[in-house]
Amino acid sequence: MGLMDTLRGWFGKAKEQGSELMEKAEPYVEKAKEQGSELMEKAEPYVEKTKDFAQDAVDKASTKIEELRDKSSSTVAGAKDEVVEKASDAADAAKEAAADAGDAVAGAVDEAKDKLEG
Repeated sequence: MGLMDTLRGWFGKAKEQGSELMEKAEPYVEKAKEQGSELMEKAEPYVEKTKDFAQDAVDKASTKIEELRDKSSSTVAGAKDEVVEKASDAADAAKEAAADAGDAVAGAVDEAKDKLEG
């Protein structure tokens, strides 16, 4: 029975220490959540601008395609490639902006983790 009592004591102590650490970490977790929310709020206008830019590119591409339908197929094919390239560039820009926003949030989370560990 002595071994079981020792094990129970160890597990009880570990549980207490885990609870204490959680209590100490809670403010940092809350701060990380707040910073993440703040960063998302800061990134939101850029995401919206990127969405608007992409939508404008798609709208312009659609208009351009309509205009070019009346021309010869070779001219349309060349213009279509150009429009597709511009739409692809817009999509790439949107991806980069979203990645930048994600990186900013990840940085805030990493900073919070560092504070928790430190």
